[in-house]
Amino acid sequence: MPELLLGLDVGTTSIGAGLFTLDGRKLAWSSRRLKTNSPAPGRLEQDASAIWRAALAVMRGALADAWRDTDDLAAIGITTQRTSLVVWDRRDGRPRTPLVLWSDLRGVERAAALRSDGYFVAPQQAVAKLEAAISSAGDGDLAWGNIDSYLIWRLSGGAAHVTDRSQAWPTGYLDLSTMGWNQGLIGHQGLDAAMFPRLVDTWGVIAETAPTVLGRAVPITADIADQQAALIAHGGQPGAAKVTYGTSATLDLATGAELVLKDFSAPPFVVSAVAGEARFCIEGMVYTAGAALDWMRGTMRLGAPPAFDRLAAGDAGGVWFLPALQGLGAPHGDAARRGVLGGLSLGATRAQIARAGLEGVAFRTREVFEHVHALAGRAPPPALGVDGGLAGSNIFLQLQADLLGHPLRLHALGEATACGAAICAARGAGLIGADETGGLVAYDRTFGPAVSRDEADGRFDAWKTAAYGAPPG
Repeated sequence: MPELLLGLDVGTTSIGAGLFTLDGRKLAWSSRRLKTNSPAPGRLEQDASAIWRAALAVMRGALADAWRDTDDLAAIGITTQRTSLVVWDRRDGRPRTPLVLWSDLRGVERAAALRSDGYFVAPQQAVAKLEAAISSAGDGDLAWGNIDSYLIWRLSGGAAHVTDRSQAWPTGYLDLSTMGWNQGLIGHQGLDAAMFPRLVDTWGVIAETAPTVLGRAVPITADIADQQAALIAHGGQPGAAKVTYGTSATLDLATGAELVLKDFSAPPFVVSAVAGEARFCIEGMVYTAGAALDWMRGTMRLGAPPAFDRLAAGDAGGVWFLPALQGLGAPHGDAARRGVLGGLSLGATRAQIARAGLEGVAFRTREVFEHVHALAGRAPPPALGVDGGLAGSNIFLQLQADLLGHPLRLHALGEATACGAAICAARGAGLIGADETGGLVAYDRTFGPAVSRDEADGRFDAWKTAAYGAPPG
């Protein structure tokens, strides 16, 4: 009987596929980088066809690396970057638009107009960009969706045009009062509701791969947004919290059945919706975390991550960094703010700049951590779960624990987002119960603060004064 779980994780900068056993072993991981184009300031796009080809390559690669084939697969779970959008032609699967990324800011003015019309809209959401995308797509039998919808459509041979509510909510089109598409908003924009994907449960039998795609029909039993998948990989029970350090640094705090809507900069998100039961979290973001450090490493030639870490092992020497290259997320909610590197003198060194980069991400994460827990009215968990690319740096995680003043736990499997998709796939295939995680929630090591709380607070206050130009409130 097939027993392996495949988690397909489509991020902003890379795509990967992990092959997992239910008892918590990662048998293989295959990944590829994704190319992002910026045709104009604030505009960020990818090629959906290239992502489709990469998805096939990493899925086949993970199976080959583990010396397995599709006969060994019990189920596939898919998790992707959220609220990106692509319009394609149903007749041939050809994308009619680029994949417009979530971090693309072309929707700033339209979002403001929709807010003035009474709709709760952020510039990053698909709702602020879809009208323009459809207008540019031309005529035909068109469909649209996030990249999850496009990939499931291709994997199923065009049989399934679907998405789940954890993916639908970030687009701006989900009506939480009905948990269906917001027909009033769709009508307000003059859009064709037939272009929208069908809403399905987060886990369950969603579709099957076409035999011509992977050589055998394999059940697709989970579709979940990437940050919510990572939260499930950290348990996902009410009160659990995690930070995923990727392009952004995203903190999610599980609130269970309670929807907490108190602040525009840290909104509620649907974690999962199954059989009419929805679970929620609060989410706050550092929009450019890994992406800001990538920019710093490339533009200033500070080396690849291992060399950059060695540079950043010392003191910042008064240099400071505000990582706001694509706006400033929670608790500020300022899409117009841009990054700042300050405190420079003729004596500033490459090592001090590298250290300031890591500190900037860590300080912004602390801002988000404190804000989200205050909104939820919850004490922080005993340790904050962490995962993602930057979590591979011991220097950064120790710095984060120091400046946060709170312990961190590093997810053991390294690919927490794909792991969460695999957990959901196992639930959807009936291999485990709705609240079970198998052996896939495990931790590698804990990082505790190595400086006093007074020192951490003093450094945090000094950074805020430098970064925001006024004493902290």
